[in-house]
Amino acid sequence: MLTPRRIIMAARLFFIFAAAGMAVLMLGPFQGLEQVFGLNDKAAHAIAFYGAAVGLFIIAPKHRRDDLALFIVAAALGAELLQYFTGRSVSVTDFLAGAGGVFAAWLPGRVEQLRHAARRHPNLTFGQIANIGRRRRRREKAAVAGRPAAIRRVRRA
Repeated sequence: MLTPRRIIMAARLFFIFAAAGMAVLMLGPFQGLEQVFGLNDKAAHAIAFYGAAVGLFIIAPKHRRDDLALFIVAAALGAELLQYFTGRSVSVTDFLAGAGGVFAAWLPGRVEQLRHAARRHPNLTFGQIANIGRRRRRREKAAVAGRPAAIRRVRRA
């Protein structure tokens, strides 16, 4: 039977193989291979990191998209830095193209959050909406108790 858990497990397996393939293509001796598919280097980076971000959003549903997006941007930077050690060209524009792909994957989720806030609290400012957020309430409760929220969660478990 098809369940969300099974879809996530299959997506995780696919993500592992796709990430390994990306690493081989970006760090191996395959410079210029994207031209076979009619892409330039920047488009290939944007598409690859867009796919990596979407894949990570799917396989890690309990983590915040903002944190996952930052992780993928850091991976794009790491890939560019590792290319220096493999004898390939290092390019800031390649990194920016990869970050742009991550941004393109991240943006629809942020827009949907804004739409949700506008529907739910149409007369409040965004600052007021942020103050009633559930994560902020959890942190404030933990601060009142004198312990960080992470410690409180560990002790409850």
